[in-house]
Amino acid sequence: MRNKAVISIIIAGFTPLLWAAPAADLAEAMKESLVYIQVSSVAWEQIQPWRQTSVSTVGTYGTAVGPYQVLAIARPLVNAVSVQARRYGQNEYIPATIKVIDYEYNLCLIELDKNAAGAPLQPLEFKDKYQKGKDLRAYWLSSGGQLTTARATLDRADVRFSNISFVRTLQYVLSNPSRSTGSGEVYCLDDEPIGIACWSNDTEAGVIPAESINRFLKEASQPPYRGFGAAGFETTNLLDPAIRKFLKMPDDLRHGVFVSSVYAMGTGSRELKSGDVILSIDNRTLNPYGRYLDERYERVNLEHLLAQKEVGDTLVFVVWRDAKEETIEVVVRDIKADEMLVPYYEYGRQPEYLVVAGFVFQKLTRDYLTMWGDGWQGRVPPHLYQYYGEQGFRPSSERSDIVLLSYVLPTETNLGFQQLGRLVVKSFNGKKIGSFRDIFEAINNSGDSPFHVVEFELDSPTVVIPKALISQTNQQIMQLYGITQLAHIDMD
Repeated sequence: MRNKAVISIIIAGFTPLLWAAPAADLAEAMKESLVYIQVSSVAWEQIQPWRQTSVSTVGTYGTAVGPYQVLAIARPLVNAVSVQARRYGQNEYIPATIKVIDYEYNLCLIELDKNAAGAPLQPLEFKDKYQKGKDLRAYWLSSGGQLTTARATLDRADVRFSNISFVRTLQYVLSNPSRSTGSGEVYCLDDEPIGIACWSNDTEAGVIPAESINRFLKEASQPPYRGFGAAGFETTNLLDPAIRKFLKMPDDLRHGVFVSSVYAMGTGSRELKSGDVILSIDNRTLNPYGRYLDERYERVNLEHLLAQKEVGDTLVFVVWRDAKEETIEVVVRDIKADEMLVPYYEYGRQPEYLVVAGFVFQKLTRDYLTMWGDGWQGRVPPHLYQYYGEQGFRPSSERSDIVLLSYVLPTETNLGFQQLGRLVVKSFNGKKIGSFRDIFEAINNSGDSPFHVVEFELDSPTVVIPKALISQTNQQIMQLYGITQLAHIDMD
């Protein structure tokens, strides 16, 4: 999870850091530790994947965790290509590189160019503290170079989805924030940092806690970065006594959560079975909602237990299976987005595509589906959403991609086919298509036939492309539609 984007940031001015200072004076003490980062990003269009979007610029906040290392949330750094920054008391720009970015944890580690940075930053040490009901104070260096503060109350801990990923991780939820936060502002309990802000609305704010930050920083310091566990299964509440009776569970066995589905990747994907009841994980008893009693956080979802482990560690699951209790060892695994059948994201990457005589072939991704706008889940073609919702985490050796005829660029040679689009390719020249690379192989090994023949799922019309017209038509397509490259495929 590395990103080679080069970044320029400016650090705050340097004054002694006095952690004994009262909370009201902490902003002054943090001048050596806080940075403002302005990120310029460029993404690729989904409907025209040969084109990049216009440059967008956002600001975010960073916190020093080493003499030349800065911690930020990952969301603003998606698709980053360059950065400019304002500082506290200085105007110089400092180049930096993204060393590690973890979209599941929503955390990013940035390293400054020591030659340009000058004096080192004063790192902050995040303390793993949680006191429900306590007032917290946030600090950040604003875009105008001012040390800024806000207040909020620590309301609860909750396991929530990241706003840029498919994984749920622990977050502190704050109530009654005095200002909108959510861009990496550092929150302190008394005079100690306990997390950084990752989202907010009118009434609440979310904070990535110190325990997640410290795990991330520890793993980032030991390359290669491996990441952390992600659930390779789905669960359903097990409250109905009739279902428990059907599973032949004893009347006095009232805990445990039902495994409704098992993925082809992630923690438990190889060891669990659909229909299992998970009774406990590492001696933590799960209630029928899939939660366990945490010493500090009260009831927390089981996914927090998985996220605390590094990839390759093991967990002990006690399950109810085949009318008896079994103990199994489960290897902790992560889920890589680019290995999903329908990738959840492709940050920083150009979408794969192929244009043949005006027929535009693409790979189905979540980014592609979001072209339908707000509420896209209810607006996309049902057969595409089914692949995303039901098969997205289930790639196989036979099928690792869903390949689409996205749409047809009209020319004289494809008359009659212009209305076709959003069709899942079943075969190309008789070859079953299980990955995007199969398309290229089918074209290059098409034999002596004068046609390329494309068949689709759902009994859609078959497309026949005359080979003799492809070269001429491709030239017309490039000129008419401003396409500089007719194909892109990832070779890594």
